[in-house]
Amino acid sequence: MAEGQPSKLYGLDYGSRVLCVFELENYKKMAMKRLLEDSRFASGKNHFLFKSLEDVKQNVFEGWELFDGEKVNLF
Repeated sequence: MAEGQPSKLYGLDYGSRVLCVFELENYKKMAMKRLLEDSRFASGKNHFLFKSLEDVKQNVFEGWELFDGEKVNLF
């Protein structure tokens, strides 16, 4: 993802991100931990955003987390 492969594959002029939405907060934390521990994902950190379903319902644009816990906004 860091090299823009999904964008190239689908002919997009912008970068891609994976939005990971979880019903259970615990599963979100487990997935974030798994990616954080896997060095293959280190260069793609900014391409994976995490949020609980309840939080998405309240505000879809703000309060996303990268897998290292850093808070970011969707845009």
